Amino acid sequence: MHVAGSAAGCFDLQAVLRSGEIAGARATVSCGCETDVPEPLTDPAAPGMNHAQALIPHEKGRDFIDFDEDLQVKDIRNAVKDGYSELELVKRYSTVGMGPSQGRHSALNTARIVAGMTDRKVGDVGITTSRPPFGPEKLGVLAGPLHVLYRHTPIQSEHMADNARMKPAGAWWRPYHYGNDRDLAKTIAEEVDLVRTRVGMLDVSTLGKLAIRGPDAGAFLDRIYTMAHAMQPVGRVRYCLMLNDMGSVIDDGVAYRLSETDFYVTATTGAVARVYTEMSFLNAQWGMRVDIQNITSAFAAINVTGPNARKVLEALGGDIDLSPDAFPYLNGRTGVIGGAPARVMRIGFTGELSYELHVPRSFGAALWRKLKEAGAPYGLAPYGLEASRVLRLEKGHIIIGQDTDALSSPAELNMEWALSKKKPMYIGKTAVEKRGGLGLKRKLCGFEVPEGHGARLSDSCLVLREGTPVGFVSSVCHSPTLGKWIGLAYADPRDAEPGGSLTIRGLCGKELNAPVVTTPFYDSENLRQEI
Repeated sequence: MHVAGSAAGCFDLQAVLRSGEIAGARATVSCGCETDVPEPLTDPAAPGMNHAQALIPHEKGRDFIDFDEDLQVKDIRNAVKDGYSELELVKRYSTVGMGPSQGRHSALNTARIVAGMTDRKVGDVGITTSRPPFGPEKLGVLAGPLHVLYRHTPIQSEHMADNARMKPAGAWWRPYHYGNDRDLAKTIAEEVDLVRTRVGMLDVSTLGKLAIRGPDAGAFLDRIYTMAHAMQPVGRVRYCLMLNDMGSVIDDGVAYRLSETDFYVTATTGAVARVYTEMSFLNAQWGMRVDIQNITSAFAAINVTGPNARKVLEALGGDIDLSPDAFPYLNGRTGVIGGAPARVMRIGFTGELSYELHVPRSFGAALWRKLKEAGAPYGLAPYGLEASRVLRLEKGHIIIGQDTDALSSPAELNMEWALSKKKPMYIGKTAVEKRGGLGLKRKLCGFEVPEGHGARLSDSCLVLREGTPVGFVSSVCHSPTLGKWIGLAYADPRDAEPGGSLTIRGLCGKELNAPVVTTPFYDSENLRQEI
């Protein structure tokens, strides 16, 4: 290839013509012909010329420099006038070259303007780097060792020994179920039955864990969460619901008050980093006497749940009185269990008698093995994440991020019970009150699916009203305990009350009518979790 004309840096007419003759002669020589190549002509204007045409505004239009960013000549000139004389600074000040073309159609003209206003040559000004998506990404970057993050709990080795089917949950690998080669539906049904009739244990080490300590710890949590914590008695466990400034639900967990100045707070697996960051940011503004630490990795946690849970822990041994009177529902105790220092909380995510054992991570695997040994006479076995999701759905409990989205309010979730009526403020309180005055456009409700419906259902299936989408299914599964399909869905408030009916469009396009029922679907009086 031989270049001629302005592409070769020639602008004077005679110089341009001569450059064409030279290019033609060189092309002839390259074909094997003997031809004299003319000498180039000197172009006096070329060394100091940025371009053959000056950049001037058009009297009938706009002189766009960057079509991605809608920037004109005046925008670049204003950037230089404001003191940004280097091209890299002009780029960041004006956003020129930051669009999909990465400056490939704007960088040279921008450099010409900057050069002209600063009495420099274009070569001295230079151009900015063009990055993807204009050009492809390097394979070396895509193959980086940290491209896929993963974390293992302290009990990972025990799960593998128990033949667990592991799947990612955020950055964590968790047991989906146990027994790789077994029928999936049958396996999950058996694990659900295990918890409902005997006792099971679940690795919940992935739960976020926060230490909130200091004289203002209770008052601080009062501002962060919707329920009252400043007057929470020592030894009590209380549900935590976190909103943003828009009044939307963004996280939940529990707070165990260890002392007057010390709380142990859990958060959802995927949101703990954000919650910790938000707490730290807010306290930097509030200046309260409180210390906040993310101690998620410092503790392993095991949920032991089912009718025989108390018997298993009593067989394990320790200095914690597990009797119903000494350790009632929604209480916490600190002591030793199975030889491990533990913080134990009675909570009811599965709807059965449940104890969450939080121990230093170095004790996690050993405690798991001891539980298996002590629980063998009572039928204890581990269960996986999918069975846990079925158990919680039978109780009508929501999962943040699955049954909620960026707009979900407590009223839409039927969770007004979690909003303190006495506190003067908490994050999102003003928005909740304002949104309450606007009325509801949707509401989460429970539904049952009639037998023989013939429609394939899953999360995100549309809920219709008079043929128009008004909501979607957030959770649905077959309940082994109840022997039928159940689910949660957002629907028009007029249809969301028990006794109503939802029109749901399945994955295959078939529509069915599902009756709305009261939640929880299982043990509506919540008696089993308080035995």
